[in-house]
Amino acid sequence: MIPSIPLNGGLLRRISLPWLLVFALVWWILALPRTDAWMAGALAVGLGVLLHTGLGGRTGTRLRVGGLLGFLPFFLGQSLQGGADVARRAFSPSLPLDTGFLRYPVRLPEGPPRVLFVNCISLLPGTFSAEFDGRSIQIHLLARDDGLRQRLERLEEKVARVFGVPLGGEALGDPAANDPEEGGA
Repeated sequence: MIPSIPLNGGLLRRISLPWLLVFALVWWILALPRTDAWMAGALAVGLGVLLHTGLGGRTGTRLRVGGLLGFLPFFLGQSLQGGADVARRAFSPSLPLDTGFLRYPVRLPEGPPRVLFVNCISLLPGTFSAEFDGRSIQIHLLARDDGLRQRLERLEEKVARVFGVPLGGEALGDPAANDPEEGGA
C-alpha cells in the first residue's frame, strides 16, 4: 500500500530550498547540459522534493543535506573501486580469491540508516551483504582483508552523517563480536 501524501499548505511550507537544490543537482548530473531534458527534470525534481518532504517525517529520521552531499562522492568512489576490484579479479589468470565471511555488529539505529548501510556494504571492494539479523551483518568476502573493519566503520560514520544520527552499540574493537568466520564460499 502506498502511503498518501497530503498536499496541503503545511507540506508546501516544509519544502526546503536546500533539498530542491540537491535534487536539481542530481538531475543536472544525470542529464548533463541537455536542456531538452529539463522539462522532465522539473517534474522529477518537484516530485522528488514533494515525496521527500511528505514521507520524510514518517520514520522519525530525516536526511541531512550536508551529510548527503558528503556521502555522494564516497558512494561514487566506492562503487567505482568495487567494480574495478571485481573486474580485476574476474580477468586475472590466477583468480586471486581468499573467500570468507565476517560478522559485523551494526551500530546505527534501526530504520533507514541501517537499511542504507546494509545496502551500501556491497559497494565496498570485494564484499557482499549475505545475511542481516537486525543487530549484525554477515558479510561475504572475496579476499579476507584486515582493512575491511575500518572501511565498514567509515561507511557507518558516513551513513550516520546522512541521517544526523549517533552511532551506538558494540565497539569495533570487541574481538568476540568481530571474529571472522573461516571458510570458503
